[in-house]
Amino acid sequence: MNLNAHKVTRRPRTRSRVLLASIAATAALTGQLVALAPAASAHGPKPGDNAPTAQDKQRNPDKDAHKKKPSQFPHGLRQFTTDNTFTVPAGVRTVFVQAWGAGGGGGGGGGASTTSAGGAGGGGGAGGFTWCTLNVTPLADYGVDVGDAGTGGTGGAGGGATGGAGGAGGAGGNSTVVATTTNTTLATASGGAGGGGGAGGTTTPGAGGAGGAGGNGSCSTGGVNRTGAPGTPGGTGLTVGQGGLPVDGIVALPPRGAEGGDGGAGGLAPGGAGVPGQPGGSGYVVIWW
Repeated sequence: MNLNAHKVTRRPRTRSRVLLASIAATAALTGQLVALAPAASAHGPKPGDNAPTAQDKQRNPDKDAHKKKPSQFPHGLRQFTTDNTFTVPAGVRTVFVQAWGAGGGGGGGGGASTTSAGGAGGGGGAGGFTWCTLNVTPLADYGVDVGDAGTGGTGGAGGGATGGAGGAGGAGGNSTVVATTTNTTLATASGGAGGGGGAGGTTTPGAGGAGGAGGNGSCSTGGVNRTGAPGTPGGTGLTVGQGGLPVDGIVALPPRGAEGGDGGAGGLAPGGAGVPGQPGGSGYVVIWW
């Protein structure tokens, strides 16, 4: 039986958003403070009150030459979709990090018996999230590991008095930032758990697989840490479990980044095989300064 001809029933889902307004405002304020000069007092000295005269300039033409000029602070951004090394630019001592773990894979659908449909697979959990500031050493290397997507579970075989059970989805990998010289993990966004496989049909329809839990985040300096949304459980037949959605950050994720995979549909009677689950989305790391 061609399951692609059937419309899969999916529940609507909404994206959870992380509340980073206070931190973003603090970062923006820090930048503004550098540019703002103290306002003149309404009762204080007026412009030109202490201006040097032509005679002063002749006596000391290089009077202000010793004053320190403001240094130009370099800014940049690097995105990581695969494992790599981040070398801190010269002069940079603080960086901002956003990291997401990979999403868990959806569970495979169970196979149908000769009389009853198999259970659909559960959705995988979304990867966790961390947003924080790290103190770094100029020109030092930091390892960036990006979590691999969780694999989708296999579909169960159909036919006979009992259909085969669907396989569980694989867990998503962790995304980390590590200080290479000390082998110290500074930030971690863990991957979401895989969805459970659907049960095979017997004389009654097979049960759907459980949804996978979302990953979480942590940082050595605190920051903002959020848990990815869990996957939803599967139902019977074509009612698949949906993968969890990750939280939003200041920098947008690539398409399907850190999302949990949807579960596979259960096989339909008589004797249809279950559909494999969908893989999760890969992790993602952004560093800017």
